[in-house]
Amino acid sequence: MPPRASDGGGQQTLSSFFRRAPQVPKRPAPDEVLILDSDDDDDNNNSKPALRPTESSAKRVKTEHDLQDTQLSPIASTSKLRAEPLPPFPPAVPSTKTSRSTSTTEPSISARRIRDFAFASRANGTANRDRSEESQQRHDAFVKKLSLGPDLLKKRNSYLQKEHHLAAAGGDDETDTGVGGVGDLDDADANLGDDDDEPGETESTTAKSRRKGKGKADDDEAGSRLSKFAAPGIAKKGSPAADVKYTPLEKQVIALRKAHPGVLLVVEVGYKFRFFEEDARVASRILNIACFPQQHMLTASIPTHRLDVHVKRLLNSGYKVGIVRQQETAALKKASDNRSAPFTRALSALYTSATYVDELDSEPLAVPGSTATLMCIVEDPMGQTADAKVKIGLLSVAPSTGAIIYDEFEDGFMRAELETRMLHLQPSELLVQRDLSSKTAAIVKYLAGHAAAGVPDFGSRVEQIAKRPSVSQATSIISDFYSAKSRRRARGDKPVRKEPSEITLSSSDEEDSASGPTRSGNETNPLDLPKLVLVALASLIKHLQPFGLDNVFLHRSSFSPFASRASMTLNGNTVSNLELLTNNTDFKEYGSLVAVLDRCKTAMGKRLLRRWITKPLLSKSLVEGRLDAIDEVQRNSASLTLARIRDLLRHLPDLERGLSRIHFGRATPNELFRVLEAFQRVGRVFEDVDSPADELGAVDGPIRQAAGGALKSTLWLELIKTLPKVRPLADKLVGQIDVKRARDNNKEYLHADASKYPELQSCKDGLAKAVDAMQDELKTARKVLRKPALQFTKVALEEFLLEVKISEAKNLVPADWIKINSTKQAYRYRSPSIQKRLEVLEQWREPAEAAFSDFLKEVSSHYEAFRAAIAALSTADCIFSLSRIAFASNWVRPSIEVAPGRIDIVNGRHPIIEEVSPQPFVPNTIRFGGTERKQMILTGLNMGGKSSLSRSVALIALLAQIGSFVPAESCSISLFDSIYTRMGAADDVARGRSTFMVELCETSEILRLASPRSLVILDELGRGTSTNDGQAIAAAVLEYLVKKQATCIFVTHYPALALVAKKYPESVSVNHMACIETPRDDGHADVTFLYRLADGLASASHGLNVARLAELPDSVIAVAREKGEELRKITEERTKQRRVDRLASILRSTAVRAYGEGAESAEDRHRLLQQCEAALTT
Repeated sequence: MPPRASDGGGQQTLSSFFRRAPQVPKRPAPDEVLILDSDDDDDNNNSKPALRPTESSAKRVKTEHDLQDTQLSPIASTSKLRAEPLPPFPPAVPSTKTSRSTSTTEPSISARRIRDFAFASRANGTANRDRSEESQQRHDAFVKKLSLGPDLLKKRNSYLQKEHHLAAAGGDDETDTGVGGVGDLDDADANLGDDDDEPGETESTTAKSRRKGKGKADDDEAGSRLSKFAAPGIAKKGSPAADVKYTPLEKQVIALRKAHPGVLLVVEVGYKFRFFEEDARVASRILNIACFPQQHMLTASIPTHRLDVHVKRLLNSGYKVGIVRQQETAALKKASDNRSAPFTRALSALYTSATYVDELDSEPLAVPGSTATLMCIVEDPMGQTADAKVKIGLLSVAPSTGAIIYDEFEDGFMRAELETRMLHLQPSELLVQRDLSSKTAAIVKYLAGHAAAGVPDFGSRVEQIAKRPSVSQATSIISDFYSAKSRRRARGDKPVRKEPSEITLSSSDEEDSASGPTRSGNETNPLDLPKLVLVALASLIKHLQPFGLDNVFLHRSSFSPFASRASMTLNGNTVSNLELLTNNTDFKEYGSLVAVLDRCKTAMGKRLLRRWITKPLLSKSLVEGRLDAIDEVQRNSASLTLARIRDLLRHLPDLERGLSRIHFGRATPNELFRVLEAFQRVGRVFEDVDSPADELGAVDGPIRQAAGGALKSTLWLELIKTLPKVRPLADKLVGQIDVKRARDNNKEYLHADASKYPELQSCKDGLAKAVDAMQDELKTARKVLRKPALQFTKVALEEFLLEVKISEAKNLVPADWIKINSTKQAYRYRSPSIQKRLEVLEQWREPAEAAFSDFLKEVSSHYEAFRAAIAALSTADCIFSLSRIAFASNWVRPSIEVAPGRIDIVNGRHPIIEEVSPQPFVPNTIRFGGTERKQMILTGLNMGGKSSLSRSVALIALLAQIGSFVPAESCSISLFDSIYTRMGAADDVARGRSTFMVELCETSEILRLASPRSLVILDELGRGTSTNDGQAIAAAVLEYLVKKQATCIFVTHYPALALVAKKYPESVSVNHMACIETPRDDGHADVTFLYRLADGLASASHGLNVARLAELPDSVIAVAREKGEELRKITEERTKQRRVDRLASILRSTAVRAYGEGAESAEDRHRLLQQCEAALTT
C-alpha cells in the first residue's frame, strides 16, 4: 500500500505522525531540528547533543507541520525522543505526478530531508536514491529508533483499522522510555540479556532486513518492525497469529499474564519496571507516562526508584498490582556466560488498596486518619421471595493496623443494616460471594461506587469468592490455619494438630506473662464466632494468603464486634446527614465534624478519634471518664506528666503501622529500631514512677506522685499505669541490636549478641573480607581511571558503582568494564573483578537476612504488649485533641442527666458552621423533656436556619456522648440510645428508588427502631409527593412518634401540622425561625433573617424572597407573585365553603331548629356549640 497523500495531493512528512510540540518562546531556524528534553536523569542514553538545546521540559521532536494529514492521529508517543544532527542528503527527486500542497508555502529544507529520509521508496515505485553504506546505516538506525518501518503508512493504517491504539500521550518527570523504548538507549538499557530482541540475531539477519528495506513498499512487510506489533489474538493481514515469533521476554509476559489473570503486572526489565499490552494502556492513562509499541507488544516503563509512588497511584485507581522481579540482577546477567538466555522472573509481591502496608516514612495510601480496609460479605436467604429478609455475615480487616471487626445480622429488603455498616467501616476493597441476592448486590455495587476510605477519587474494588465454603468447610480451614501457625512457631517441635476447642487467638502459643495485661477473660475462640462470620473469616484467610497477610488474624486483641452494648450504632443516614466524616458538598473531610475535632498529633490518634465519633458511648460512667480527663487537661495545665505526654505525642511515628510491618516481616532494620526506640521514649516519660503496678486506689502511691500529686481523672491514671510497662521489653529488644547499624539498614552487623545467631560470625568474617577486597578493587580502579579521589556510588538497589563523566568515559574506561546505568552527565560502571566480588558479597548476606527475619518474629511475639501501649497513646492523643478544640472555641462541659429524653441547651451553636463560616453563628436556646414538651414542630421561611438548628441539636447530643465538651453556654442532656435523621431530598436511580420512595424508606426504618430514649430529626417529610398526600403522611408520622414518646424535631412547611400540636398540647410545641419584614415602595417586602427560635407558626415561607436572592428574572417573580395570590384566594374560598358545609351537616344531623330549640339539655347544647366551632375553624 503506497503512502497516502494529503488532501492537497502532497506527500506527508514525518512530522505528521506526531503531535505538535509545545510552543517555545523562540522558533528554530528552518534548517534545524529542535530537540526538547528534560533534566530527568533517569534516562540511560548515549544521545549526542542536540543542535539547539532549549530550557523547555517538553520531550518532543519539533519539525515542520506544513504538510500533514489531519485525519490521522499519532502512531507513537514521542516522549523522550532524541535525534542526532542530520547528515547531508542527496537532492530530492521530484515526483512524476503533479502534487497540490495544502499550504502555499513550500516545505522547509528540514521537513523535506526528514520526509525523504523516512520514505526511501516512493508510492509509484520510484527506485531508492543511491546511498553510501554509511548513509544507509544511518537511515536504518534512525528508523529503528522510531520503531517505524519504511512502509510506515500501510502498517499504521492497518492498526487503526483494527482499533489497536498503539500510543498514549505522556510526559511528566517520571516518564522514562525504559529498555528498548523510542529513545536512544545505551547498552545497559537496551540489550541486557537480549530479552527485547530475537535470540541469535546475526549480522546477516540485519543485513537481510536492510536489503529488504530497499525494495518496494509492499515487499518489505516481513522485514518491517511494525509487522511484529500485533498483540496475541490480532493477526496481521495474510498471516495467522500463530506465526508470530515472540521474544523470550514476551513469552515470559504471556505466561505471567496467563498465570495471574486480573492482575496488573509491573515487570522488572533491566533497570526499569515495564508494563505490557493492556497493562501499558492502563499505566499510561493513570500514571501519565508514554505508551509505545515495541516488538509485538505495547509497552510503558517507569524508573525503579519511583516504583512505590506509581504502585500507590495504580492501587488508588482500584487495580490489583503484581510486582514481577528478576531473580538475578542485570549486571550479573551481563557478566554471565548465558547472556543470550532470558532472565528468570517471578511474581514477588501482590498488592491491592487494602493489602498494601505502607512503609513507615512513606505517604500513607489512605487518607490521613482513615484506614484502608478489606471487607468480606456473605449471606443466607431467610425466605423464598425476592423481598424476604436475609442473614448477613460480615468481617472487616485493616492489615495496616491489625483491626478486625465482625458482625452477623438480619436485614430487610432495603438492606439498611448493611448500608450502615459499610458507611461506618468505609471499605476500600470488598470480597463477596458470587450468588448474592439482587438487593444485596445492588447496595454493594452502589456503595462500592462511592469514594472509600483512603481512596478519595475512586470507588471500592470488588472481588468475588471463587467458591464460598460451607460452615463445616470454614471450620476446617480455620482449624488448619491456626494449627499450622502453631507448628511454625514451635521451632523444632513435632507437629501436633490442635483440636478446634483448643484454638484461641493469642499473641503466641505460650502466653508470656510480661507481654501485657492479662486478657484471659476476653480470649476469643474463633470457632465460637457466628456461623456466617466463620465463613467470611475462612474466605479472608484464603484471600490474604497470597499477599502474605494472613497472620493478621492471629491476635485476639484485634477482634471486636461491630455492635456493642457500650456504644451507640449510628445508621448510615445519620453519619451522612450530620456530616460526621465527610461534607455533603464535595465529600471531602473539610467541613465535617471529624475535621473540626481532629487536633491529634499521631496517626493512630486520628484513627481512634474517627471511631469515637461514629460510636458514641451509652455508659454514663465512660462519658464522665472522658469528660473528667478533658477537664483535667484544662484545669491542671501545670501537670508535669501531662506536659511530658503532650510533648511525646508530637514526635512519635505511626506505631500502629510500624507494628503491623514488623508483624508481617516487612520492616527494615531502621523501621524496627524507630518503633522500639519510640516505645523506649514512652517508658522514659514515667521513669520516676517507682512501681507501675501500684493500685489506683493508693492516693499517695508513686503514680500520683509522678503526676505531681494533682491528677484526679481515673482515665489518666489508667493510661499512666499502662504506658511504662512497655519500656523494659523495648529496652531488652533494643539491647540486642547495634543502633548505628540499624539506622544504616545494615542487617549483617545488626545483632549485638553474636552467640544468639552463631551462623552470623562466619558470615561477618566473610563479609569483612569481601568488603576489604572491594576496597582493594577501588584502589585499582583509581589507578586505571587516574582518579585518586574516586569513591563507590550506590543508586537505588545497585551498589559498588564507579561513576565516570561521559566526556571522560571513552578515553579512560577499559572496554571490558560493565556499564550498569547512566545519567545525562555520567556513566556508572563495574569492572569484571568488582562484579565477581559482588557475587561473593551477596552470598555472605543471605544468613543475615534469615537472622533478621527470625528477630522480627521474636519482636512480633510481644504484639499484645505493644498494642496495649499504642491504645493508651491513641486515647491520650484523642483527649488532648478534644481539649484543644474545647479551649480554643470556648466550649463547655455538658451535664449528663439520668432522666430520658431531656435536652436543655442554652445558646447552643453548630460546631461545624461555627468553625468554617466567616460569619458568626447565631446561638439558640432549646429545651425538651422535663417540664418541657418532647416534640417540636419547627416552621419558618426558606434559608431561615431550620435545618442548621436541628442539626446543631443532634451534633451537641452526639458530642456529649463521645465525652466531648459542647459549643454552648450551658448544656444538660440525657444519654440517647440512638440518633436518627431524615433530611434532604434526593432520588436513588442507581437502586431504582424515587425521591419519595427514599423518604419513606428512611422514615420507615426510623419508626421501626425509635424508642422513648431516641432523638429523631425529620426535615420536610412528604415534599416528594402531592401536598395532600405529603401533609397526611407527615401528620401520621408525627402522631406515631408522639405516641412512642421519642424526642423529635419535625421541620416542615405544612401549617396544618399545627393541628397535631392542638391534639397533643402536652407533648408537642410549635416554633418557627424568626425574621423581620420591611415594606418597600413597590408594595413588596424585604426579609431579614434573624436565625432565632420563636414560638408559634411562621406567617409565611417567603419563597419569593429566596427566588429574588437567587436572581430569578423579575418577570418570573412577578408572575409567581400573581399566581401565589390567585392560589391564596382559591384556597380561602375553598376553606370557607368547607366550613359552611361542615356546619350545615352538623345542624342537619342534630335537627336543630332556629335558635337551638331542639336541644334537650345544657350539655347537649354545649356539645353542639363545640362541634360548630370546630367546623368553623378547621
